[in-house]
Amino acid sequence: MKIIHRIFKFIQNKSLESDQLNSKIGLDKEDIRYEATKDGSVSTDVLERICKLYPELNPIWLVTGKGEMLIDDYHEVGKAIENVESHDGIYNVIAGKDIEIQLLKEHIQGLNELLKVKNKLIEEYKKV
Repeated sequence: MKIIHRIFKFIQNKSLESDQLNSKIGLDKEDIRYEATKDGSVSTDVLERICKLYPELNPIWLVTGKGEMLIDDYHEVGKAIENVESHDGIYNVIAGKDIEIQLLKEHIQGLNELLKVKNKLIEEYKKV
């Protein structure tokens, strides 16, 4: 399911019409509906506006389809989204976290290698 379809699923959950959402986020009346009919996509700017307008909407679910549509502690997520500068967008934040995770994995791998070397040295000292 594409992001545009998840947006419509959320709209249905909120008992909204697509033109109401368009109006609230500053789009032309038919923009969201048009993108859905052509199986299109939405910009990060639109995603960011939707997430700011509806802090109870889980942005991870919106972007990836994973997790629950709605989140209980939406105030914390709303605060986090507000802190993201508009030119960065939610995708850049997610990409930054992916890079951070990869660097941490590499660091852990290096620490594991160092631990192996230290264990070998300990074994050698025990033999002496």
